Amino acid sequence: MDYQILPMGEVWSEGMFSVPSVIVNNYIRLASAYQLKALLVVLSSGGKATSRDISKATGVPESEICDIMSFWIEEGVLVADGSAPAPVKVPAPEKKEPTPAPQKKAVEAMPVPTLSSQDINAALRENDALAETMRSAEEVLGRMMSHVERQLIVNMHNYYGLPCEVVLTIIQYYKTEKDAGKAIGTSYIAAMAKNWSEEGIDSLSAADEKLRDIEASDRNWDEIIALSGIRHRRPTAKQREMIKRWRNDFTIEMIALACDAMKENAERPSLKYVDSVLKNWKKKNIATPEDVKADNEKHQAAKNAQKDTRGEIEATYDLDQIAKDTMFNDNYDI
Repeated sequence: MDYQILPMGEVWSEGMFSVPSVIVNNYIRLASAYQLKALLVVLSSGGKATSRDISKATGVPESEICDIMSFWIEEGVLVADGSAPAPVKVPAPEKKEPTPAPQKKAVEAMPVPTLSSQDINAALRENDALAETMRSAEEVLGRMMSHVERQLIVNMHNYYGLPCEVVLTIIQYYKTEKDAGKAIGTSYIAAMAKNWSEEGIDSLSAADEKLRDIEASDRNWDEIIALSGIRHRRPTAKQREMIKRWRNDFTIEMIALACDAMKENAERPSLKYVDSVLKNWKKKNIATPEDVKADNEKHQAAKNAQKDTRGEIEATYDLDQIAKDTMFNDNYDI
């Protein structure tokens, strides 16, 4: 379908202004919607506008205008406050072969790159799919992304090797969690990307399955924190695996009993303490509340028989050993 602007009518009633062809040829795919809108404001104002003018016209907070305009300054299209212009970067359009998806790499071999705005722009220029992912991410979030968020998206694809569609799935999860009032930040998303890369999550179907696991884990987490009395906090990857193991090995009733044991004997709420109790129960094949009761009765009978002597008495959980474990290995403590 062809489109053509009306040669006459109200669209021309407020005048017209020029847009350099290079903006369409080289930046229509590279620049974000917010960057393009801001540039149009400058062009429509005779080539000069203040941060306040741009903010008023675009609806973007004035405090964020500097980040938006830095793109055009670095590209040599604009200058700020009369500073000397940067070298103009207007590479001729070229037909590029589709960029192959990056191969999964050993991400431990080098630190996660810290990218400048120029680095991010260069990465987007080299990879059309990544540039489209960046634009789509802003559409998902419904706002201009910060430099840290833009850097994260580039690193999720180029460093962790996640396909663009998987990157967008993570960004959608990020948006959904924030909308639900969850305390989720870019560091959590970066850890999530690393985890997915290591697990080989390289397709939409695998990403969807992983998200279903996370949703189930979150429901289990909510149950556990209610039973244990710990303060609410988003579970770490290790805690997710730990709770998944609990639910595979025990019913929620047994987990509740382990939490009760923790409350009675631990100085502070500790998931590591609960984990130690459950590990002891599994080792001793204690699988029901009746098993716990029987073992406790056996333990109490042994204590009564030896109350005048000192000896080691095996219980359903070894309080001294658990206390020692939680003192020196509290990865699961809250």
